[in-house]
Amino acid sequence: MFKILISVFILFLSLSHANSKVEVRWFSVASLLLEDGETKILFDPMFTRAGIKHWLFFSKFKSDEVLVAKIIKEHQLENINALFASHSHYDHVIDAPIFSKLTGAMFYVDENSERVAKAYKEQKIKTQRFENFARIQIGKFTIIPIKRTHSPLRLLELNWLPGPVPVDFDFGFYDYKVGDTWFYYIEHPAGNILIDQGSEPFIDRLKPFTSKVDFLIQGIANRSSDDAILKGYIPFLKPSIFIPNHFDNFLFDFDPKAEISYLPGIKMDDLMNKIKKTYPEVNIVMPVFGRRIELMK
Repeated sequence: MFKILISVFILFLSLSHANSKVEVRWFSVASLLLEDGETKILFDPMFTRAGIKHWLFFSKFKSDEVLVAKIIKEHQLENINALFASHSHYDHVIDAPIFSKLTGAMFYVDENSERVAKAYKEQKIKTQRFENFARIQIGKFTIIPIKRTHSPLRLLELNWLPGPVPVDFDFGFYDYKVGDTWFYYIEHPAGNILIDQGSEPFIDRLKPFTSKVDFLIQGIANRSSDDAILKGYIPFLKPSIFIPNHFDNFLFDFDPKAEISYLPGIKMDDLMNKIKKTYPEVNIVMPVFGRRIELMK
């Protein structure tokens, strides 16, 4: 009897450990899926691409629902639990409302992303407002949105589409204004995660919550210099795993099989080599479209 109880206890521990495993999948641009076997949370889904007709005001710019449905089917994303967007520029928010419509997932929004979602006038799109520093419990994940500011475009030194999304938003290309910008601190039994789609660190705003994360997923586009990464979150948070994000050129047509074309100024190899040299203890994992990355301390 004692041996049976021990065996059951060991089995329970192993199952508990398995259920706590967290994986991340990258789906181009800033699109990230976190999952732990029970819960799936999608950040910044962006598959729909803008064309010249949108830039020149010839057509409204809306999510390509046929494409989103195809992505959902091909990658088994039907049972997503929640969606988040880092801000309401189109490369972060464009497909989130339609993911909500097709999967039933709750789209957690600020005022600006909510305006984009509500413009579809679809009852199946579910939204819920969040506030700065609010703790949002989704399965074993605790998501804490933290407000930051969006960096100016480094090539032009200007703010791209500043200000709020118009109240009467109607899918004009230039109405996907930045609104508020957020990064997300995430707690989970398997380890703590920081997702920041911007490359300029906001350490002071993170300090009230933590001085250490296990897994850092950080955007590397539009950085002021490599020091923004090298002297930013990495030395402060000392992550076990660093995953670069938001580096591919979303101005090209969506093609998951094509070789990655980097946004201007990325210089991926130079940056990764600098990180490896400066922080050899940090495991750098380059994301590949749709490939699972297990987050292990």
